[in-house]
Amino acid sequence: MIFNVTFVTMLQVLHKILAIIIAFVILFSTLSFTVEKHVCMGEITDVSYFTVAETCGMTVEDCDIENPSETKIQQEKCCNNIQELIEGNQTEQQAIDSFELSQVQFVLAYTYSYLGLFDEYKGAIPFNDYNPPLVNKNIQVLYQTFLI
Repeated sequence: MIFNVTFVTMLQVLHKILAIIIAFVILFSTLSFTVEKHVCMGEITDVSYFTVAETCGMTVEDCDIENPSETKIQQEKCCNNIQELIEGNQTEQQAIDSFELSQVQFVLAYTYSYLGLFDEYKGAIPFNDYNPPLVNKNIQVLYQTFLI
């Protein structure tokens, strides 16, 4: 009996953990973020997710000194910043944006009625003060109905 209770408790805990993991997966799949990279002389020198990527300190004049034979267009590409936008799943946001008044009313009514299921009735019970009727005859023998 103890094994059965602990198994049920373990399943409930596992169910809650899985629900939390799925909630985080949905949350992070809908997030969009930008990755900023600083490229210097063809090599990535800094990668940043939340702030601006730091530069290597080189300027266009520094590129002139190292590679004097390159044209002006190639020299401007000596150091550059690359920004990549990684978009998340936008279908959930579109569903929220397209809510209509009737859908909101339905959700509110459903929530109110669902929460009302768990309220206990605190009013007066009308038949609480009355005794059950007295039995004058044995009804089972009278109707010949026996529970076997």
